[in-house]
Amino acid sequence: MRYIVGIDGSAPSDAALAWAVTRAGRIAAPLVLVHVVDTEGGRMGPDFRAEAIEIGRRLLEHTRTRLGAELPLLDVRAELLEGSVPWELTRFANPDDVLVVGTHKTGFSSGRVLGSLSVQIAAACTCTVAVIPSTDVRFRRGVVAGIDREETAQHIVEIAAREAADRGEELTLLHAVRPAEGTIVDDRPLQAALAHVHAIQPALVVQARRSTRAASAALLDVARTKALLVIGPGSTGIERSPIGSVIHEVLLNANSPVLVAGVPVRSPA
Repeated sequence: MRYIVGIDGSAPSDAALAWAVTRAGRIAAPLVLVHVVDTEGGRMGPDFRAEAIEIGRRLLEHTRTRLGAELPLLDVRAELLEGSVPWELTRFANPDDVLVVGTHKTGFSSGRVLGSLSVQIAAACTCTVAVIPSTDVRFRRGVVAGIDREETAQHIVEIAAREAADRGEELTLLHAVRPAEGTIVDDRPLQAALAHVHAIQPALVVQARRSTRAASAALLDVARTKALLVIGPGSTGIERSPIGSVIHEVLLNANSPVLVAGVPVRSPA
């Protein structure tokens, strides 16, 4: 597994880099710095392209040198790519990697059609995607996992429980559902998730919560005081369905680091 972080010198990029450095260092995983020269964002003449490539090369070299001096034991690599930013980052990542990107805080945007870069990447990528806002989370503790369906609950809690255990922090399982009038809430996804956490991390402190609010609002409200939110994936099938409205709204309004769980990597039969 590698931590791949997209960098461009911006504040969101710096936040993503800091998060990726901490996580890669914690588990001794390779850290890959990737800069994409966006040759599809508009017309680019040969002179401008050459200049953009040189700027990207210098950024990667400077960042890699700095990290090497500060963290000599960290395996830091660098890659310069050209093309569409979301497509190149998605294509570069392997299914067992974690792709880390920064995001600008945008404010509540329910119903927005056009997504941000992080939404595009999460929709296309099969690996786990970490979306890091420029928010100070140094004094926050705890991991929250959004539980949706039984078919994805186990995969989500495996990632969330591992993160909580690595941090030595509490895990909160949140199942947000609005039952139809006259029906009973199906607690099976939440109970299955709770049982799985107890099975794989018996020493972990875990809370199970249910909310009848809209899922995105409930998740963002709890995540506001947490160090990490784990959600997704939208589908675990061979052909992934389009990104759901919950993931879309959470990413556009991220108030904590968000992990969108990738499609589980299955061993060949």
